Amino acid sequence: MRLARVLGTVVSSKKHPAYEGLRVMLCQPVRHDGQGYGPQVVAVDRVQAGPGEQVLLLTEGNGVRH
Repeated sequence: MRLARVLGTVVSSKKHPAYEGLRVMLCQPVRHDGQGYGPQVVAVDRVQAGPGEQVLLLTEGNGVRH
């Protein structure tokens, strides 16, 4: 799990069928002090987060599959 800030929504004309009906967001990982680090990542939004909000990024395990 990593803490991240939502930067915005990713828009595309085509999506992989697995992502149909899901929102895809651009996120910036952040340190405990709120400072961004590393590359931005694309994440599937399952909690209806919006730009500027802090979220947890799940990268492995059962939480990712649900």
